[in-house]
Amino acid sequence: MEYYDAHIHFFYDCSLDELRQKIGLLEKAGLAGINILVISEFPAEIDAYLKMIPGAYHSHVTREALKNQKDPFAVFNLSPQLKMVPFLDARFLENHIEEKIKMYRKRGFIGLKLLYVPEEDTTLRVGGMEKTFGRTCKQSEKITSIIIEQASSHGMPILMHVDLRRYGDFVDEMLRSYPGTNFNIPHFGFSRRVMSLLLDKYSNCYTDMSSLISFMEKEPAAYKSFIHQYQDRVLFGSDAVIGEPETVLSALEFMNRFLKDMEIFHKLVNKNYMNYMAHGSSS
Repeated sequence: MEYYDAHIHFFYDCSLDELRQKIGLLEKAGLAGINILVISEFPAEIDAYLKMIPGAYHSHVTREALKNQKDPFAVFNLSPQLKMVPFLDARFLENHIEEKIKMYRKRGFIGLKLLYVPEEDTTLRVGGMEKTFGRTCKQSEKITSIIIEQASSHGMPILMHVDLRRYGDFVDEMLRSYPGTNFNIPHFGFSRRVMSLLLDKYSNCYTDMSSLISFMEKEPAAYKSFIHQYQDRVLFGSDAVIGEPETVLSALEFMNRFLKDMEIFHKLVNKNYMNYMAHGSSS
């Protein structure tokens, strides 16, 4: 079986030769494709950068790792077997959005990643857009809407990290406004209840199970029920960094054990990914 991971971050600070060996572990395990989230544009000051990075990932933010974000395409050619799909992580995009999205699309970015955190998130330890850019929530809505509009116009699938408990109405508006664009709202949107409403309402809406393993272990019945109900819309996502393939493999093994259903497992790791990456979904 071929596996696809819809959610990997482009952080590494080892040599390309070492990274090639790490990627080889993914190939051996059956990974055929991964979506890699690349922050190509970011502030020079690391403190400003860290305000828009969840605390759990701060240890990955080194000078070398940031430098590697600038030119990721050397890495994407390391493997003839594993297809690495670049997603432009646009969390720091503010100005000249139309020109920049067009430029990055021409460079070879296939999808778009958004970290939509307009206000501080103390649980994830993210300062948010208000602290980072001095923007109001309404201003962040407007800029994010423009980014989504441009990504949609270039046929880019979108991965949008967002807490649906706080910003569900805005996400509903985006899903309704761009029915031909497929959205992945990862981490079950931090609310299975609100996520269910959106999945029921919009066929261009997907979600992934990244960073939820500890919650699944605590409430296996509830999470299995959700995945069974939405088995055609849930993606496999590890939330790993490219320099730590063992996180991907561990998440794969866990989901296989957790589901105990090969048909649903195949949908999560393969079929649903193909549908999400295909364009022209309609609601």
